[in-house]
Amino acid sequence: MFSRTVKPRALGLAALLGLLPAMALASPPQGEWRGLVQQANSDVSIVVRFNAQAANVHFDEPFSCDVPARLLKADDTATVYRFSVSTNGGRFCDGLTGHNLNLTPASNGHLKIAFDAVRNTWRGELSPPAASTP
Repeated sequence: MFSRTVKPRALGLAALLGLLPAMALASPPQGEWRGLVQQANSDVSIVVRFNAQAANVHFDEPFSCDVPARLLKADDTATVYRFSVSTNGGRFCDGLTGHNLNLTPASNGHLKIAFDAVRNTWRGELSPPAASTP
């Protein structure tokens, strides 16, 4: 009798734990995430600062620019932002205006990132904010 009550609970818990990566984006990410985006033979480091309704993306060299983005949707499978006008210009960042920034959960707790630029699609992965130490 004891084993019958344990098995359904254990199976339920296992099913719930299996859904955690998919549920990771049920609400927009928060804090400062860092990573690398690539296309063809180009790699660029980025920092994305998220708050409840927006994100600010900083692209390191060679672009050295910042682009704000507003939240469009967040569900269990993806979070989508729309790039606004670059705060400090530059051909690359100005070309992102009106394009979507797409985030999906990765199995390792990171975020997969993808967005279209003028001539190509950039993809990469963001690492979560570092845990604070006591």
